[in-house]
Amino acid sequence: MPASRRSPNVVLVISDEQRADTMPGVRAADVSTPHLEWLAAQGTLFRNAFCPTPICSPARASLLSGLYPHNTGMVANHQERPISDEIHLSPDVQLLADYLQPLGYACAYTGKWHLGTGGDRRGFSDFASRASVYDVDGPEQNDILRFSQQVGVTIGQKLGGHDADPATFDRRINVGTSLLPLAHHPSVIHARAASRFVQQMAETEQPFCLVYSCHEPHPSFVSPRPFDRMYDPADMPLPETRHDNVGPHLLRHRASGGLKSTVDMPLDDDDLRAIWAAYYGAVSYVDHLVGIILATLIETEQWDDTLFIFSSDHGDMMGSHGLLYKGAVLYEELVNIPLLIRAPGGLPAAHQTQRLATHVDLVPTILGWCGASVPGELQGADLRALATGGDEPVHDGIALEYHSNNWRERPAPLRGWRTEEWKYVETIGGDDELYDLRADPLERDNLLDDPAAGDARRQMQAALATWREQTGDPWPEVPVPDRFVVGPRERQRQAGGT
Repeated sequence: MPASRRSPNVVLVISDEQRADTMPGVRAADVSTPHLEWLAAQGTLFRNAFCPTPICSPARASLLSGLYPHNTGMVANHQERPISDEIHLSPDVQLLADYLQPLGYACAYTGKWHLGTGGDRRGFSDFASRASVYDVDGPEQNDILRFSQQVGVTIGQKLGGHDADPATFDRRINVGTSLLPLAHHPSVIHARAASRFVQQMAETEQPFCLVYSCHEPHPSFVSPRPFDRMYDPADMPLPETRHDNVGPHLLRHRASGGLKSTVDMPLDDDDLRAIWAAYYGAVSYVDHLVGIILATLIETEQWDDTLFIFSSDHGDMMGSHGLLYKGAVLYEELVNIPLLIRAPGGLPAAHQTQRLATHVDLVPTILGWCGASVPGELQGADLRALATGGDEPVHDGIALEYHSNNWRERPAPLRGWRTEEWKYVETIGGDDELYDLRADPLERDNLLDDPAAGDARRQMQAALATWREQTGDPWPEVPVPDRFVVGPRERQRQAGGT
């Protein structure tokens, strides 16, 4: 039954590796996202929202904690045990549910977690959320794997269980069709679990917080039908910078892993069009998943009482600057993320803001809306004024950091400072970067050594240094666990293994 509550419900939807320029009103291609378009008409779209780091696990830790990665302990991707026992959330870090449960909230999490294996969800109830090799200690804990066996669908565990059909999969470009039909796909199962939770809460007077995290549009691009072939590659526009595969970052990504070079692979324009068509299909699939939850909120008459937030952990290069995937660069394509906030009551409608925002702002913002005091140790700002029609900036600049991808266990540390006009990137190798984003939004002209940009460079360096001091960032003394210096394969070789 609908209830009038003092505190709003909170629904946070997190997609995976979705670029900001896939959102309504800003994308280059004609893509079907009716639910996201409806949400944008109901709330505020933040055009300059950023992840603090462009890697899954540390970005998610910051989003749910309100802290920068170097303060959470999660500075690289958490992978299946026993590989990454040294990469974990610090035990004293509180997540969103830890703050909301004492206020009387029922807190549920469904979908990709990627913050540690096992069943501990740090204050959240576990609703069929263990679906990835990064979330479990073994196949016996994989809820989706067990479900697929019950319904007679044979799948593996890679990327949450939605392995590609070998008959359709092009391994070179990571494009294909899921083995699973739509009804049995992990992200649909998780969305339905989220929907059931919303239905259950409609029968109570208790406010709730629901986090739903899907795997899409993360590569591999293997959406279930009909999303796998929804778009014609011939219709796909390509990044203007796709042939810009030059500069120090090319050597950096080759050393650190994660990113792929379109030159090294190699890929041509037809390959990129096929990748973009599959990626946009996955974006439309994300929209479908959002619609499942929206429909239940509306049907149970809880929509008016709900704070709804849509975001993603980070972007993907998708051929921009001659790169694919994610890693040791801080380009806009990777760090600019979708952020759509629909305030309880729905005002203002169809608003957009160019003011800066970051993942670290979301926990303070949610706590403010829920009537909680915001702990002083949180490092973000309250976005409520911007989300309800205001225009006063809450940040003069926001920080970016990168430690390691963790896939190849080679750190390539970066720090960055991004204002509304400039971006500065600092490295330990001396190949720093400075971009005038108003004149050069594609980040092609590094002005670091340009005398005319000297004042801007010094201001950005000073602001970044101040942030480092305020947040306890150990840069440039970057802590590197032993496992980064000597990886498990090298340890095995040293021990006489193969």
